[in-house]
Amino acid sequence: MNELKIGEQLKALRKSLNLTSQEVANRVNISQSYISRFENDRSVPDVEMLAKILKALGTDMTTFFSYYEDNQNIPTDLAQLIEMSKKLTPEERIKLTEFLTVLKRTTSK
Repeated sequence: MNELKIGEQLKALRKSLNLTSQEVANRVNISQSYISRFENDRSVPDVEMLAKILKALGTDMTTFFSYYEDNQNIPTDLAQLIEMSKKLTPEERIKLTEFLTVLKRTTSK
């Protein structure tokens, strides 16, 4: 069974949102070094603290862990694209999809 690396996923999520560890710490009202220990898997947050951190990152435990299981090795830039696309309106997502389709066609030639 694969070891669960919550810290790596927290760090990837934070970076995908273009937040510093200090910004997350400020949102949760804890020290930046505390966030760093979690992100570097030197410490594991208790359930209550993890819920607070995830809320500060705009998600919850159910979403975080289901996403984690599906995307354990997802590159940071792709995670950032996914997180950004979640904030788009339906119309913006359609335009993004059209843009990516055209981009893919032109780079495939």
